[in-house]
Amino acid sequence: MRDTIAPDTDIAPPEKGLAHFLPTQTISFADSHGVHSFTLSPMLRLGLVVSGIALAMWGVIATVTVLLASYGEDQTRQRSAALTMAYETRIAELSLERDMLSAQLEKTTDRMGKAQTQLIAQQESLLQIGAERQETGTRIIAIQSQLQAALVDRDSAASNARRLDIELATIQTLMTDRLGGQQDEIAVVTSMTSALADAVQSRDAEQAKVGELQTALDDLELQRSLNGQRQDRMLSQLEDALSVSLVPLSGMFEAAGLDIDSLLANVRQNYSGTGGLSDESAEAMPDFNNRMQDIFGRLEEISSLQAAAARIPFTFPLRSAYRLTSPFGPRGGRLHKGLDLASSLNTPVLATADATVFFSGVQSGFGNLVILDHGGGYKTYYAHLNRTRVTIGQRVARGDLIGDMGNSGRSSGVHVHYEIRKDGVSLNPMTFIKAGRNVY
Repeated sequence: MRDTIAPDTDIAPPEKGLAHFLPTQTISFADSHGVHSFTLSPMLRLGLVVSGIALAMWGVIATVTVLLASYGEDQTRQRSAALTMAYETRIAELSLERDMLSAQLEKTTDRMGKAQTQLIAQQESLLQIGAERQETGTRIIAIQSQLQAALVDRDSAASNARRLDIELATIQTLMTDRLGGQQDEIAVVTSMTSALADAVQSRDAEQAKVGELQTALDDLELQRSLNGQRQDRMLSQLEDALSVSLVPLSGMFEAAGLDIDSLLANVRQNYSGTGGLSDESAEAMPDFNNRMQDIFGRLEEISSLQAAAARIPFTFPLRSAYRLTSPFGPRGGRLHKGLDLASSLNTPVLATADATVFFSGVQSGFGNLVILDHGGGYKTYYAHLNRTRVTIGQRVARGDLIGDMGNSGRSSGVHVHYEIRKDGVSLNPMTFIKAGRNVY
């Protein structure tokens, strides 16, 4: 049987394109007000699908991002904790090293003090020995003079004794020849015999005196020889001690790149003095005098170097634990002219050399500032202090308290900005600090 289609029945043609995959859909729902319906076109359905996919992808991406961020924060925290631990460990090591260096410095200072005391004592002993040697030499000369006179007297007595022996022998011969000679000849013989006995006695006394003088002279020569050996040992010890004291001072100035000759010339213009042995001692003991003059020269050089070093900032401005937050050199396109040293609030800040206070007060970005004038063109700056403890014109010595560490002026935290300037030119403070480590 064949199928037939009524002529008035419409057959919808098949949809094409997007409508083929997402055909129009009508959704109906009923409520108390009646039946409602709305139609979802293919484009609207596509938008809903795309929105759903996008929302799902956003959720996935957001979840992954949150997980990655959480993982990154964990890694950052771990790295930060590790860096903090390493930093604290390094700070502890530096503090321990600083304490060890401080202990070594105290021992070195104590040894230098003892050495200087010994040098002074040895110098006094040498001068005393020199005086004793001079006195001994004078006594030797006097005894030698007496010995020469005694030898002359002895020779004269011996000559008289020989002459009298000859005369006595002659007389005795005559008496033998002329038996029973006259009475006056017997008297002459008796007189000459008595004179001969006196001459022999005088000769023996002079010989005994010569022996005593020779023994005394030998004793003095032995004493002079022993004093000379003792003096030579003391001179050698003193020369070695002076060399040990001079080498670190000279090395400190050389390490800082300073001209020692010009520094010594400058010091000697302000400090002068004379000393040494007398001309008589110099003539009597030329070798001793030359060595003593060399020792006096070394002592003068050490004193001059110490006087010069006292006014050059070789030491560190802090004695407590610190952090070097910014060294000398380029920083942010500009030259950072000093050292930034951070520590706790009100940490004592100390003068690094003998000086006169050039400035103490508030200055621009430095905040509370102290400037010390050390002479010779050297000035040191101590900035961002919480409080200054000196006044303009005040004299301070190395190690004196000049202020408390703070955060004044243009500062991002508690620290002190420390500078060294020579004739207005900024120098690296670490050069001077490292140079002075073996001395101060």
